[in-house]
Amino acid sequence: MTGARTLLIERMMDQTRLAVIEDGRLMELHVERPDAENLTGNVYLGRVERVVPGMNAAFIDLGTDKNGFLAAEDIAPGDRRVEKAVRPGQTLLVQVTKSQPGGKGPRLTGKVTLPGRSMALMGEERSVGVSRKIEGEAERERLHDIGVTLMNAGGAGLILRTAAEGASEEALRGEYARLLSWWKALKNAAEHAVAPKRLHDDNALALRVVRDKLGERVDALWVDGEALYGELRGLAEALAPEWADRIRLHTGDTPLFDLYRVDAQADKGLQKYVWLKSGGSIVIEETEALTVVDVNTGKFSGGRDAEETRFATNLEAAREMMRQLRLRDIGGIVVADFIDMGSEDQRQALLDALREHAKHDDTRVNVVGITPLGLVELTRKKERQSLSRQLLHTCSDCGGNGVVFSHETTARRLVRELWRRRRGGDGSPLLVEADAKVYGWLKTIGVPEGGTTYARAKAGFGAGEYDISPVNEAALPPNTVKLN
Repeated sequence: MTGARTLLIERMMDQTRLAVIEDGRLMELHVERPDAENLTGNVYLGRVERVVPGMNAAFIDLGTDKNGFLAAEDIAPGDRRVEKAVRPGQTLLVQVTKSQPGGKGPRLTGKVTLPGRSMALMGEERSVGVSRKIEGEAERERLHDIGVTLMNAGGAGLILRTAAEGASEEALRGEYARLLSWWKALKNAAEHAVAPKRLHDDNALALRVVRDKLGERVDALWVDGEALYGELRGLAEALAPEWADRIRLHTGDTPLFDLYRVDAQADKGLQKYVWLKSGGSIVIEETEALTVVDVNTGKFSGGRDAEETRFATNLEAAREMMRQLRLRDIGGIVVADFIDMGSEDQRQALLDALREHAKHDDTRVNVVGITPLGLVELTRKKERQSLSRQLLHTCSDCGGNGVVFSHETTARRLVRELWRRRRGGDGSPLLVEADAKVYGWLKTIGVPEGGTTYARAKAGFGAGEYDISPVNEAALPPNTVKLN
């Protein structure tokens, strides 16, 4: 069972970072930058740009780089044909439900939900829900009854979040009143604003840490910086006064993130291979469509037999995989290829372990099961771009493939280019410049006849790169070798 959490937050210039530490290990890392593309949760007054009956959807101008996508079923009250629900030029109050990767516009809904600490208000709905993470039947009934009372009085539906567990009716009534007031203010702002306009930014990290993270499981929220400390205390007094005293200012000479080795742990969390203490490993590959995880035994020999080894490795890999999904903030479909197990009991135990680890994740995880091919399927709600998409960019050498041409392959491609030129009648002296290892292969392979070719190793060339250019033989660069 995971123990209490320690939260660390720092702001350096215009970047804010939040680290979630459990049992001394980094479990989550959230980064906020001014140019961040995540719009999830934001509320806009949008303008209908285009209605597409064939897709039963509309594209909404939000005033951002890409128009948002609004399906007909997401237009309150829903269940209508889009051409009957909206028209071009119409203004709508919409909320971003998903920031799409790869240059796609965000996914939208017209059913705006305003998140609070213990509940989420559904302005256009009349229903009451209780978080599935609250398991006690008596507590679920108590919260549902309170929710119905609040909805009947205020007119807006609500979902009781996990943080509502154990909360008094008075506290819940007060939060509902604040959210209802916020909803009315948003509606009023939408009536007087000129579309497109953002009416609420839900991605301020300081807001999210107080609203969504600070609570009973947190032993302390350590803050590096007096200004940020004051901001967080102010938010806590408004949103979670009972936990405000757990916000503490770090005053030591060593930066807070250095004390907990946050960056060192995060760097490991961005690698493709993750090594297990047993000697096994997991390999994590993110793609546009889904994330693939492969589990390997490595050098782990385990106990008395191979079956015990496979099962023990799978259990360790399951725990680490769920940690990595949180740390990397990976959302969407995940397919994991665990090591084959012959026992149905062991397969069920693996699924049970995954579901147990998922309970510690604030983001909703659904462990679907094991496919006929023996692959474990699960989904994790995609709330924002993964950590790798935020912090990394595509390699200029490999173009994101993860592999490049070998030095020998590059040298042979180079030789073929020389052959093509000579065959076409170019007999001028040519100078080849390439990486030192490519240069070494070039000397081994040799070059075509038909003219004089010089070569030299030169720093600065990436994998697969080389240069062939005419040269004045009287003014050859240093360290040049004649190849024929």
